Amino acid sequence: MSQHRTYVGLALLFLVGPFACSNPVAVSAGRVSVQALAPNVRVMNQTPQPIYTLTIERRAAAYTEWAPCTEPTSCAAIQPGSATTIPYRQIVGYTSGSREAIVYWWHLRPQGGGFAVDSVRSVVVPL
Repeated sequence: MSQHRTYVGLALLFLVGPFACSNPVAVSAGRVSVQALAPNVRVMNQTPQPIYTLTIERRAAAYTEWAPCTEPTSCAAIQPGSATTIPYRQIVGYTSGSREAIVYWWHLRPQGGGFAVDSVRSVVVPL
């Protein structure tokens, strides 16, 4: 029985350990960092390529249909080493009672005569 508790304790340590001392309003995903600085969300691109984003209130994500923008001339890009600030009022589905937002981000890569999304990543940020 005590050996079982040891394994469970170690598992919890590995799961909780990386988050125990982290800043609760700053979250990183890969090399894109997202930080809630009320009344804005700041997204910093630390990748070597431009990123494209969509920020949506977490509960609204369940019922909102959207597709990633694939046209770099009509999508707002965040250039490498740059940041952008998104006012809470511009978050899709945001209300004064919103507590979390999801920042979706992706890179575009040339494909055929246009562009394609490499993969969509997401970061949940407390507001």
